[in-house]
Amino acid sequence: MTRKSSVIITLFVFTLIAATSLFASNGTQIGTVGARSTAMGSCFRGLADDWSAVYYNPAGLTQLEGLTIGVSNGFIMPRGSYTPFTYPNDLTIPSLPFNGMYSWQERDLTAKTFLVPSLSIFYKFADRYTVGVGVYAPFGLGAEFDIFREPAGYRNGTFNSDSLRFYPAVKAISKDKETYSDHQVINIQPTFAMQVTEKLSVGLGVSYISGSMAIDQLKLPLNPLVSVWADPNYAALTGGLGALNEDQSHLIVENNLDGDGSAYGVNFGIHYQFSDKLSAGISARYCTDLKLEGTMEQTQALPGDSLKFQALSAMLQNPAYAPYAALLQQAQALFSGQNITEEYDVKADLPLPMTIGGGIAYKPSPKLTLTADVSFTNWASWDEIIVEKTATGEQDTMKEDWKNTIEMGLGVEYLAMEGESSNLYIRGGFYTVGSPSPDATMNPTILDPNTRYVITGGLGLGLGKVNLDLAVEYVLFPEKVIQDDEYVFNKTHYYAENYAGIYNLKSWVITLGASIGL
Repeated sequence: MTRKSSVIITLFVFTLIAATSLFASNGTQIGTVGARSTAMGSCFRGLADDWSAVYYNPAGLTQLEGLTIGVSNGFIMPRGSYTPFTYPNDLTIPSLPFNGMYSWQERDLTAKTFLVPSLSIFYKFADRYTVGVGVYAPFGLGAEFDIFREPAGYRNGTFNSDSLRFYPAVKAISKDKETYSDHQVINIQPTFAMQVTEKLSVGLGVSYISGSMAIDQLKLPLNPLVSVWADPNYAALTGGLGALNEDQSHLIVENNLDGDGSAYGVNFGIHYQFSDKLSAGISARYCTDLKLEGTMEQTQALPGDSLKFQALSAMLQNPAYAPYAALLQQAQALFSGQNITEEYDVKADLPLPMTIGGGIAYKPSPKLTLTADVSFTNWASWDEIIVEKTATGEQDTMKEDWKNTIEMGLGVEYLAMEGESSNLYIRGGFYTVGSPSPDATMNPTILDPNTRYVITGGLGLGLGKVNLDLAVEYVLFPEKVIQDDEYVFNKTHYYAENYAGIYNLKSWVITLGASIGL
């Protein structure tokens, strides 16, 4: 693999990591499958007595009667900010701060509302069997920040060698808000549930998972001339041209990725009714690797320096410098102020973690239901990801250090008003789960910066065979600070693998739902 190819694939890997984190990280798993279960803190494995059991515990679907149709739609409204720290602050090479970041300036997350719909249709035939399909979007968020500006001193023009004239520099970054991500994932899950005994039920769903995503990220690798410029062997050549300014010490590389992928999964559950008051359930979700294919458009913006460019041109025309022609040509290109754009097809197999959990439901009175859930997600499966350049088969391997997470929560439902033709329910809940993302790869496109605390509440209105539900969630992430001396740099090409700074994030989620039993 050539050095240039290595740089391109390595930069692509880090963009791909951020993109796949969007598909799978806990920050996007804001459970909105069913407004009733959502209002109860998503603690539903042990109860699982409505259509949303297709997601939480498919064994509970045996508790439905006849034909049941359920729908819900979540409105997710993340809000937050990111305050970049000076880039970089590292002592392994001479200090070379880059003025392109909005250092120590709070940058707001662009306000957006994301829709997360769900739909299920189930039919209980005979006395023991339920069959149907659920379609839901377990993930579907994005982020957009403006954290970068091209430094005024980065380049002062673009040189045209034919006319020997300089022209105004082309803007390095294609978007004003250059840090961007968006993704959508749809899960189609045919499901079958069977009542084995009067108290024991089992359920199995088989899923087809389809997703698409787009992500734009910047990388700022070290200008290769930094070491050459300071090398005593070339002092006679470069000394008279002056030192690089602090902004010319880095290149500006924009990665724009569009891709999609698919995977298959299974969702298995067991539900046991100990008594009229107590029930319990366990469920597990497993997915195959996500077969992700994407197109990477990479633009390298080179610094422009008319004085250095003209001086190097004159040296190239001098026979005395002929032995150093290769070096001089490289230096001249890096001071041309050009944008060099290349496009590549890349693919990768990405592991999606297994989740297993259990819950209980207890009814101390006919009007009151209490639930509790705990689940484990195997994020440690993200240990190694291999990325392949489709055209050539060249590969690069990225080591990750993600950690497993445990989610715990409580839920409650109370029948507040009971009438002949209508019932009013009040619901609430709480859950918490840690972030699997390490500080070493944290960046603003991953909406999962810290441990998540979620407070939920809602109302339900039963009108005969029709149920209308509302859930409201407040999702809070405590402030996350990655200090400026905690930048992690790629040791080969010297660009940051993470973004140090202050992360603040919260979200409101409103879910509306309805179901009908026929």
